[in-house]
Amino acid sequence: MNVGKFLWAILFLLVGLGLSLALGRFLYQEESKAIELGFRSDIDQLSAVFEREVLLNLEILFALRESVSVLPDMDSERFRILTQKLLERSPAIQAFAWAPVVRHEDLSGFVGLQREQFVNFSLKEAVGTGLRAAQERPWYVPVQFIEPLSENRAALGYDLASEGSRLAALLAARETGTMAATAGIRLVQEPENQKGFLVFAPLYRPASSGRGLRDGMEHYGFINGVFRVGELVHQAIGDELGDDFLFQVYDRSGDENVLLFSSADPKLADWDAEGRYRSAIFDIGGRQWVVEAVPSKAFMEGRRGRLPVFVAGSGVLFAGLLFSYLLVSDRRAAELSAAKTELERISLTDSLTGLANRRHFDAVLEAEYRRAIRQGTALSLIMLDIDHFKEYNDLYGHPKGDACLALVADALRQVVHRPADLVARYGGEEFAIILPDTPDASEVADACRQAVEALGIAHETSGAAKVVTISVGTAVLTPETWQQNFTDLLNRADDALYQAKETGRNRVCSA
Repeated sequence: MNVGKFLWAILFLLVGLGLSLALGRFLYQEESKAIELGFRSDIDQLSAVFEREVLLNLEILFALRESVSVLPDMDSERFRILTQKLLERSPAIQAFAWAPVVRHEDLSGFVGLQREQFVNFSLKEAVGTGLRAAQERPWYVPVQFIEPLSENRAALGYDLASEGSRLAALLAARETGTMAATAGIRLVQEPENQKGFLVFAPLYRPASSGRGLRDGMEHYGFINGVFRVGELVHQAIGDELGDDFLFQVYDRSGDENVLLFSSADPKLADWDAEGRYRSAIFDIGGRQWVVEAVPSKAFMEGRRGRLPVFVAGSGVLFAGLLFSYLLVSDRRAAELSAAKTELERISLTDSLTGLANRRHFDAVLEAEYRRAIRQGTALSLIMLDIDHFKEYNDLYGHPKGDACLALVADALRQVVHRPADLVARYGGEEFAIILPDTPDASEVADACRQAVEALGIAHETSGAAKVVTISVGTAVLTPETWQQNFTDLLNRADDALYQAKETGRNRVCSA
């Protein structure tokens, strides 16, 4: 080999090596971006699930406030009965407390009344890490009743207005009439890095003097819930927590940055600090919370493939071959993915109307039924049928019948447009609509009926009208009817459809 060819060979080797290293680096960076985006998407979903869990637990406190507001004077036994089932429902709630507003001039009478039931009852306030007798002030908010009493007896008589964070939340709740949360507080039962928080729901009654604080109502006390942040996290996403990432909840209200929960020790060297991700801020009782997550180094490395290292370490000729292979492989993967997507679409779609087919409908109905049971939401179902469609086909022919079905399907699609709703061709001239989180489907059902009638498709042999019309039946599954399954829901909607047909067609009936 002469010098010229040798130099060309060296040059080719260097160029091939450079391309191989550059390609390896590019693949490594793209892989890192994909892992990071996947991690952020997972954390956003977990954050949303956690936020929903917190708000659902706050709804329990709201429900208790509503129950208390319609009752006469409260006593310890009535408060125990009201709160017992609610406390059993959610382990995240450590306690419920009843705390009236007591003016200084009424204090002695209040304490005397309490000592008839609790001999050693006295008014206390926080000082340092302990308690002392409450100092004189114009008004107090003492804990009068608390459940479970056996675990929280020491809190009886504690003046909630004696501590800054609680006082700020009390005032906010009183002035706005809505629930207000405190900053994070240390709970004795929880690990050092887990905190709790209090939420106050104000109580109002008709003002005896006519000078109420809110529209003729006077404020007289608070319902108070104590919530465990750690338990809320575990109820929402406990199965998702592990060693793969550090999951933390912060209170970022104002200038504060208080850690409320941490799934592990953040000081460990196992975390990839550069991958830290912060979710969107969400409001909890007037406080600004945010979720932060840090992947572990093992998490990042465990999701990396060997391809970048393999490419970077390959030789000159192999680098070029591998690059060509990747291009072909990528194109083939895209083709297969597109083909798979199309096959899935075909298998779940009615070819004539473009709506979901019966198979897709059955799968979605079962999934939405399970979600409604799990989340305690309503699920509505609409069944509808084109009136006298056989006569339409006999008079105008099957091609016209197919065109009629397509037009009706388009009309239904225009009425039902929420992302979670599903319009399906149930079979023949029958259609079905699934409406999650919908306690009453009659308005949507009538809108569908009107939309089809408004098409003005001539139907001379119809006994219902001179144009194509539909009969509609609706049924709803609510928390009060959880003992029914989705088959019962389907049967009730079908019975309502039969009733609509029997009573004259072109109408809506509800089960």
